[in-house]
Amino acid sequence: MVVLLLLDGWGVAPASVANAITAAKTPTFLNLVKEYPVALLNPGNNKSLNARYLTLGSGREITDEKTEARVNLSSVIAAAGWKQIKIAETERFAALTHFFNGHYEDKFPGEDWKIISSKIGSKEAKPSLTLSRTVKEIINTISSEEAPAFLAAAIPYLDLAAAGGDFLENKKAVETVDKILKDIFLAVTAKNGILIITAANGNVEKTRDLATDLPDIGLTGNPVPLIIVGSEFKGKTIGLADPLNSDLSSLVPAGTLADLTPTILKIMKLAKPAAMTGKSLIEF
Repeated sequence: MVVLLLLDGWGVAPASVANAITAAKTPTFLNLVKEYPVALLNPGNNKSLNARYLTLGSGREITDEKTEARVNLSSVIAAAGWKQIKIAETERFAALTHFFNGHYEDKFPGEDWKIISSKIGSKEAKPSLTLSRTVKEIINTISSEEAPAFLAAAIPYLDLAAAGGDFLENKKAVETVDKILKDIFLAVTAKNGILIITAANGNVEKTRDLATDLPDIGLTGNPVPLIIVGSEFKGKTIGLADPLNSDLSSLVPAGTLADLTPTILKIMKLAKPAAMTGKSLIEF
């Protein structure tokens, strides 16, 4: 079982008074960085979140979110006859399904979608409650006797926190995400699965424009982390450099968002289609 966890908003930048990630206590994340292969992915200058999801899912660079990508990770998994599930709350559901699947309108054979509503009745739920419900669904799916071969889940909690422009709230949000990361990690390892952690964008690593001292709530162009967690990978780098003192900002990006799908296909031992221009970041 392979679990792709997209912690949107978790970008990488040097420590600063505007970086809520380096200011936060993140023991789970830092431990995974020490124990497993880690790299940085360059998202490019594209500010379109949907185009970034298209790139992530298609395995090739896409800058126009209207571009169709009929060959993508989901289509390859479906062609292999494997079960796959995508889980996201309302704010990321279209990105993780419609766009990640290259504008394919329907579910692929063997694919299921689980949407976590951000409302309770007619009222907006607190982001923390929606996060809790999303994580519960993720863990229940992982722990199920009929768990899928591939699960993709998007968590936009940091992006939602960043929209408020409050540094301390952003810092708390990072620490909350680190705690739920531990729960998901434990669930995956209990099934002897592989957990791949990354993000479509950074955000809370730059909460303020240091030149103007004004809040900065937009998606950044900073690199995002890629961590590959699994028993067969523990203690290895697989050709990827280790960060100095667990400082990811000391790394040079090893690839781009387009390299995620080829890397996942390599892990799942599925052939990469010729239409994918990205490359696997691991070799074994």
